[in-house]
Amino acid sequence: MDQKVIAFVHRKLDDDEHHVVALQALAPSGVEVTTASTIPMIDMIRVVLDLYAEVAHLDTTEGAKESDPYAAGRAAGLGLAVRNLALIYRADLIFGDGWDQCD
Repeated sequence: MDQKVIAFVHRKLDDDEHHVVALQALAPSGVEVTTASTIPMIDMIRVVLDLYAEVAHLDTTEGAKESDPYAAGRAAGLGLAVRNLALIYRADLIFGDGWDQCD
């Protein structure tokens, strides 16, 4: 499931970034589109996803038993963060785009 969540959120962030760039490009002349925090937010979510991808294998009962407590706790915390960030796109989940929350 972890790789599905990571791939799902990466795909949705790519879509969001594309839409932000398109919005800026399509804005009528003289209209200022303020997205100063949007791209940095997308980038920071990607950082969290990438950090989790490195330790996702430890975010299981077996992985926690086989690793040191710090690494297991880090994996669990990052996993919780990623799953909650994925819920930003819950409407897409309801309509079948990507990852099954119940996996």
